Amino acid sequence: MGVLGVGLRHLRAEWGRWWRAEDLTDTHIAHRILNDQYRMWRAARQRVNAEVQQNIKLLRDQQRQQTYMQMQRMQMMRQAAQRGGYGGFYGMGGGASPMVSYRMMQWAQLQMRIGQEEFRHVEVTDGMLAVGRGQVRSRRHRAAAVWMLGLAALWALLWWLSPLAGLAAGGAAAVLLLLVAAVQGRNPKPRQPPVPKLAFAPPAPPAHTELAADPEPEPEPRPIRAAGRDPDRARESVTLALRKEGIQTSHVAWPVETDWGWIAEFTLASGTLADIVRALPRMATTLRVGESRLLAHRSSEEDSAAITLRIMLGDPFAAPPPLPARPPGSCTITAPVSLGTSIDGADTPVVLAGQHVLIVSSSGGGKSSMVRALAEYTTACHDAVAVDVDPTGRGLGPLGPCAALRALTPHDAEQVLEQLVAQAEARIARLGPLEDNWRVGPDGPAIVVFVDEWPRLGKRAREAGLALLRIGRKARITLVVCTQDATSDVLGDAVADTFGARIMLPCRQADVPLVVGQANAVSQGWLPHLLIPSPGEWEQADAGRFYAITPRHRTPLLRYATPIPAEFAAARAQERAAAGLPRLDDGAGPSLPEAMPEIGRLLLDAFDKAGRPEALTVAQLADHLAAADPAVWGRWEERRDRVAMVGRTIRSHLRQAGLDIPTVRLDTPGRPTAYRQADVHSALS
Repeated sequence: MGVLGVGLRHLRAEWGRWWRAEDLTDTHIAHRILNDQYRMWRAARQRVNAEVQQNIKLLRDQQRQQTYMQMQRMQMMRQAAQRGGYGGFYGMGGGASPMVSYRMMQWAQLQMRIGQEEFRHVEVTDGMLAVGRGQVRSRRHRAAAVWMLGLAALWALLWWLSPLAGLAAGGAAAVLLLLVAAVQGRNPKPRQPPVPKLAFAPPAPPAHTELAADPEPEPEPRPIRAAGRDPDRARESVTLALRKEGIQTSHVAWPVETDWGWIAEFTLASGTLADIVRALPRMATTLRVGESRLLAHRSSEEDSAAITLRIMLGDPFAAPPPLPARPPGSCTITAPVSLGTSIDGADTPVVLAGQHVLIVSSSGGGKSSMVRALAEYTTACHDAVAVDVDPTGRGLGPLGPCAALRALTPHDAEQVLEQLVAQAEARIARLGPLEDNWRVGPDGPAIVVFVDEWPRLGKRAREAGLALLRIGRKARITLVVCTQDATSDVLGDAVADTFGARIMLPCRQADVPLVVGQANAVSQGWLPHLLIPSPGEWEQADAGRFYAITPRHRTPLLRYATPIPAEFAAARAQERAAAGLPRLDDGAGPSLPEAMPEIGRLLLDAFDKAGRPEALTVAQLADHLAAADPAVWGRWEERRDRVAMVGRTIRSHLRQAGLDIPTVRLDTPGRPTAYRQADVHSALS
């Protein structure tokens, strides 16, 4: 009864408000009055326009009739002239009157003015509002009277036809009233009809309308640094910056302050993560931070609306963790090693055993630091060996002495990679019926092949590398490939996203979707192309910062690889070489070559650069050797016996290396002394 009582009282109050037109505000009445003005103006305009059209039509008909009469008179004049009579009087006067044309022009100008006339509303006054409300009340009273009389007549008719039908109709009406009262009693809200929209666009906001109230101006977003350490002000800055870019959010959480800036999480009401990533450069301007200092990604793979925004006001990697101490043989290649530290302070663990790694970096991006970090861990393992392959001759640098095998020329790289393919095939052939992968250990170590400058490998070397990508995982012979370009024409048939671990340091934007394996990778928050490579040692910029995709990491988090100084790496290399490193040969396949003597590498490099001719003269070799190592081979540049001294030194170095390479005389003028490429390869094999 309490709910019914409240509902009945509410219905009675609502009836009274409707009867007195109190449910309508001044804005309702003003919109009605203005729309009535607009309808009356349009009706008057249509009437005038119709009248103008009618007058123009009458004048046009009159002009046509006068022209027709003139043509008739001229025809009669010509006929009279042909009969020899006086027909000139028939052609005098007549024709269309100039006054008709003038009046038509006047009506046309009036029509043009009517078409150009714009509606100008009359401002609504308080008196007009009172009159308008009274008119609404009158219309409602008349409508209520009609309905009440009609329902009373209908009920009387039903009662006259059948008293039972009349009672049933009265009972149904009472039950309906009680149901409506019960519903309204639970939520007694005053009825507020919608405000009718204005039928025209006024040049200025009319009084008593929705346009009259000036909306509060949207507050301008402030730079995020102005928030200080106040989460409320930081939240306001982020919210206004998102709103300025048209990004609709349903909730913005209070940002969390960090040592380097803020982490803000929010929920999208509409739109996608791609909309936010596209807006990041403009938001960076609004918040007054660097363009590459705003990062956004999904907070959860299960909720596309949950977004995390990181605002970097400082360097998140200003205090990287110290380099770990790794005594010789203290690690295992089957245990995870961290590629670097994430922006949240967490490690990036990845297992190198059976894992191919792709490193994409522009020049100065920190590729050497990443390779050095992986090689430093590999050479500390008791069950892994490192193979150094670099056709440019640099290789692992200070960690080079720890490599079980080095190939620093295109020819050496080709030979080593082909023999590693044979080693992988032999290991796979030796797998037992219950074994899926080679079991690594000190007697059968995993082989991690560091291949730098992949695009500069020869055709055969790249084919061997691709073969290792296909079969090396089972044999635990894996590649760490470094390249400045991840496009298919550089990597050959290999697809970038086939690598188990992919690392993107500062690189080109075109490489990002290829490495991530998604055409929309950039719009999902993978932004390594915004990182700035180092121009030199004096300015590190963003060198060493990277994004990684591994079996455990699929979120675009910014990470950092702590650089290993060359002196530190050289000291560890010397320590590990003295303690002894695992043997490369495990007896599963053909023996791999020992490290090539320096003189052999120089001779092969000379043949490669000369286009692999059948033979090279000592004079030609002298030019190449002097360019490769001026301190050793350029001492006789000003002497007349330069070629003889170089030839004598070559023979001396060959004897020290235990190589027997004969010389030949070419059938050319002067019969110069030369070395044949086939003899060099035979001796080195």
